[in-house]
Amino acid sequence: MGFFWTSAGRLRLIWRVLLFILLFMVFTVLGSFLALPGLPGQTFPILLAALLAGWILLRMDGRAPGALGFYLAPSVGRESLGGVGLGVLVAVAVVLGIAALGGVRWSGDAGTLEEYLLAGAAALWLFAIPAAAEEALLRGYLFQSLVEGWGALEALWLTSLVFGLLHLGNPNVAPLGFVSIVMAGMFLGVVYLKTASLWWASGAHLGWNWAHGFLADLPVSGLDLVDAPLVEAHIRGADWVSGGAFGPEGSVVAAAVLGLAALALWKASWMSPGASARNVRPLVLFRESEGSPEDFGEGIWRFVDREK
Repeated sequence: MGFFWTSAGRLRLIWRVLLFILLFMVFTVLGSFLALPGLPGQTFPILLAALLAGWILLRMDGRAPGALGFYLAPSVGRESLGGVGLGVLVAVAVVLGIAALGGVRWSGDAGTLEEYLLAGAAALWLFAIPAAAEEALLRGYLFQSLVEGWGALEALWLTSLVFGLLHLGNPNVAPLGFVSIVMAGMFLGVVYLKTASLWWASGAHLGWNWAHGFLADLPVSGLDLVDAPLVEAHIRGADWVSGGAFGPEGSVVAAAVLGLAALALWKASWMSPGASARNVRPLVLFRESEGSPEDFGEGIWRFVDREK
């Protein structure tokens, strides 16, 4: 009890967070021997480390691995596709906004329809593991335990700032790019909060990156990873509009659209945890209560397992 334990005999939040970070670092080092060439192969150890660390901490609370958010259920395909669609929708809104301001234009390029479809499928695989890895790390146990212990807004801001800081080493990053990445963290965090599903959050992350990297043929967080056949993007004008070499995330349009998307989802009444998410007893438990969408967190969906 006291310094390490709560009155209920549970390890206090700060120690659980530190233990998660320690386990994640240890598993990442051990998993580095499994790393393979290419972005998916390089980020797979991060995904594995975040999952193992989260599962161990959940086990300490008497919860099953599925409580992390990557549960196995018939609904996961639908949730993942819903997330991808949401991510693509928000990403396309950003690109169209940049195009409307003259920040990007496209021209035809060499290739065939078959090559285009194959490249699109390859890009999905390229971005899938990194998206899942970042979600397991930042919207998995760490985020969920902070929501439980401190509250939704506090956890959103803290993990979103960390999300931005982790991208400071990317090529061509600028202050506006950092702000957009933080807003992306807010958007993805709200997606998890409204669904209690990392399938939804990872899908949204994947759709965002895929739409920018493949559909728009633009850099993703400063990385030019995909060369889409048939279309060639031409970045124009001021970097604060186009995003420059950092890609759309370096544009003021991205920061604005992501912020608005996060706010819209926060207030949305149509998005809520499905039966599969509720059944695995996530750290962030929900129950229906009276209230309005503006009272999210204390209204329609109330957090009821907060640490005392």
